[in-house]
Amino acid sequence: MYNPDQPVFEEQPESNIEIAYGIEDVPKPLWKAILFALQITLVDFTPFMWAAGFASLAGIDQPDFVPTLLCACFFCMGICTFLQTTVGNRLPIVQGSSSALMSSMGNIAGVYGLPAVWGASLIGGLIQTVLGVTKTVSRVRKFLPPVVVGSVVTAIGFVAARIAVQWTFSRQEPLYLVLALISFLLALVLKFKTKGMISQGFILTTVVIVGVVISSFLGIFDWEAVHAAPWVRIPRLFPFTGMQGQPDAAITITAAAVIGGFSGYMGAIFESVGDYAATCAACDEVYRVKHIDKGIMASGLGCMITALFGGLPCTSYTQNIGIVAATGVASRRVTQFAGGLFLLYGFCPKMAYILAGIPKSVIGAVFLISAASIMFSGIDSIVSSPRTLRNTLVAGITLTLAVMLPYQCTSTYKEWADGLSPFLNMLCTSPVFIAVLSGVGLNVLLNIILKES
Repeated sequence: MYNPDQPVFEEQPESNIEIAYGIEDVPKPLWKAILFALQITLVDFTPFMWAAGFASLAGIDQPDFVPTLLCACFFCMGICTFLQTTVGNRLPIVQGSSSALMSSMGNIAGVYGLPAVWGASLIGGLIQTVLGVTKTVSRVRKFLPPVVVGSVVTAIGFVAARIAVQWTFSRQEPLYLVLALISFLLALVLKFKTKGMISQGFILTTVVIVGVVISSFLGIFDWEAVHAAPWVRIPRLFPFTGMQGQPDAAITITAAAVIGGFSGYMGAIFESVGDYAATCAACDEVYRVKHIDKGIMASGLGCMITALFGGLPCTSYTQNIGIVAATGVASRRVTQFAGGLFLLYGFCPKMAYILAGIPKSVIGAVFLISAASIMFSGIDSIVSSPRTLRNTLVAGITLTLAVMLPYQCTSTYKEWADGLSPFLNMLCTSPVFIAVLSGVGLNVLLNIILKES
């Protein structure tokens, strides 16, 4: 019989993270919760990168396309985050534009046009919602013991670390590298040598001091883009209808586009299952069946809404798990405040461009601390599993494939990987997707099929 409160794991992995605010706690006074929420938005603003990447894949170079897409993405991030934290799994999870879905949708736009993207996003979100409502995804939980989830969480930590390093070295000039080093050291000092709000909000404090104040003094904060951005832009349905060079229809449903788009959704679902596990581990919360089913359902509903407002499909954000792990602020109320700020950015492009003006080297250096927290949380789960040769091979091979295969396919064998279908390309370049598939497959092979009688 289905029991939504049934733990996913028979033995719960241990967590070494100190929680300052639990999932249902509300930091008081109110301004403290708002500052924590602002801290979340400083790290979870990757729509700026995904929007530009989508435009490149789609072959769209019209000057007003990316700003309009940015506002739509932020607006949809706010809606999807509210959905996830209220009617979804009610964990402190930020929903945002997915790199895997951006890639597949960008390829669709380049071949079939933007209306086919919204059609593929709408149908993909509908299928994902049905999978959550019918509890299909949670039925695989018996194939997800702590050694598998720990490996997936560790792989997520590697993904977060890669993002942090890429941002840190996005500009190689000595000035930016020095700012990154100052940010990293200041963040550590604030985290471990201060108390209360300053310690818990070390990311926000560091970014404001180094990323805004010092960067403005040095003349590298991009205030020109902030001044050029309008104060208000009202989100609207199908904002790209009739755009030059695109089909006139608001939305079209093409079988090939839907199939290609759903390959991205498959990766996003697998990543979400791992993200939910990592979030529970970071929050010191028991990972339950309902977290999977309700989370996938809310994620699907959110993706359907993004299709209507012209945003990129949203899925769970790994970055926010790192913030929870590093700060101990696990309140979903804070995440809801962050959702409200994302809505504000959607209505006020000038606010969004202020975030974009902060040098990525500063954000990346601070986020490296969060990435390390995620990674070690996953290692804790692996270590808590029985120390058998089978589990050692499951974890070791899974992490090897999750780290090295994407690296090789984006460097040495990039030309070969780029020639694959979007689904196979994602399979070869998504560390979390690889970790889930290889971890589950190896666990079934070694601990079930080849289990000693």
